[in-house]
Amino acid sequence: MEKDLAKVLLFALLLRLAIAPFSAHLWDVAMIQESLYLTVSGENVYKFVYEKSVRLQNATGLPLFFEGYAYPPHLMVIMLPYYLLYLSLGGDPRPIKIESDAALSLVPEEGFVASVDVFLFLLIIKAPLIGADLVITYLLWNRRRELAALYAFSPYVILISAAWGMFDGLVALCLLLAILFAERGALVLSGLAYGLSLMKPYSLLALPPFIAFAFRKGPRALAGFSLGFLASQLPTLAYLLLSPQEFFHVTLLFHSLRPPSGLTPLKALSFAEDSRLTFLLNLYFIAFVLTYLFMLTAIVRRGVGLQESVLASLSFFLAFGKVVHEQYYLSLFPLALLCQERKARALEALFLLYLTVNSALYLLSLPLLFVMDYGVLLAKQEITYYGLGSYALSAIYPVVLFFLSVVNVYLNLKLILELVSQEEKCEAKFRGKHI
Repeated sequence: MEKDLAKVLLFALLLRLAIAPFSAHLWDVAMIQESLYLTVSGENVYKFVYEKSVRLQNATGLPLFFEGYAYPPHLMVIMLPYYLLYLSLGGDPRPIKIESDAALSLVPEEGFVASVDVFLFLLIIKAPLIGADLVITYLLWNRRRELAALYAFSPYVILISAAWGMFDGLVALCLLLAILFAERGALVLSGLAYGLSLMKPYSLLALPPFIAFAFRKGPRALAGFSLGFLASQLPTLAYLLLSPQEFFHVTLLFHSLRPPSGLTPLKALSFAEDSRLTFLLNLYFIAFVLTYLFMLTAIVRRGVGLQESVLASLSFFLAFGKVVHEQYYLSLFPLALLCQERKARALEALFLLYLTVNSALYLLSLPLLFVMDYGVLLAKQEITYYGLGSYALSAIYPVVLFFLSVVNVYLNLKLILELVSQEEKCEAKFRGKHI
């Protein structure tokens, strides 16, 4: 290994290790923790989340969902060895506890209690996320060193993986490996890697480009990709057979019926009445599907490359998705760097700004919990923010968020049009002898 690469990887690792034990989005990490705890205890996490949702709906009379573990089981499979390692060291099985009834409380954070083992837990459970960052850095290094350094020391990447504890970096790695294996002719491994990326369901939009690529290579390539893909879905099939209703409710219905959220102009529709909002969102979904199919048709007809096609598909989701949260851009950030560095960095700056404005308090909450209880933290929040005037803040923030959402649509739409028209081709292809 080159000395310069070793230095980059070492400094990137040390930087993340200095942050990982002391920061987290407590709710998101707690839900990952609960999924692992339930699995080790022999319980079904999807039944657990489903029953919580039913209790919440019965208590409120509203079509609300408990925001627990709402992903396919791939993440649990990846995280389980790390959780078992943590337990073998004598760690508290549930270092992040929620003492209030989170299924009935709309502000479940009020009941957070963290044991001293939480630092060890966060360090170990974030290890695969940090590892994914380092492997991506290595892959980028073999294409362009500057891109590797940009990714390794990106504040956005570090905040999402090492600070937040969200796993979109694993999705990014799976997609990169899927493209790399496909370009090298290893279609079985490509299908396996791509299938693992479905730990975040939005990567489903990248499936048609992979199928089109394999189809062009011939029946044997298509069969190989399909075999790898099916192998990756064995954990999902197991839960489907075990508890189909609960699995569909948690992983499909929850995401389908979520109201607009995050960096999307659709959030402005939240002011509409429920019946009208449902009608508008149904119309939007139809338009979304038709536009996506139109884009795919253009991609196939123009013979757009796999790397560009996957990036265009994921950019389409970022531009027009109903829910676009801070961490979603991380899954396509490495691809965007390879294809167009300037546009990638513009989107990075946008999502970093949104992350800072929207979630900084959550990421800083863990250290504060050890010097003040959550009630005091909320009081401090009110003093800090509401001192500006609660009415002014409630009026300004939606406007700022809408403006950032429009910028997000513009940047992604511009990238999509250039990729599909082949005006913009990836500067650094995933070809060569290095993996």
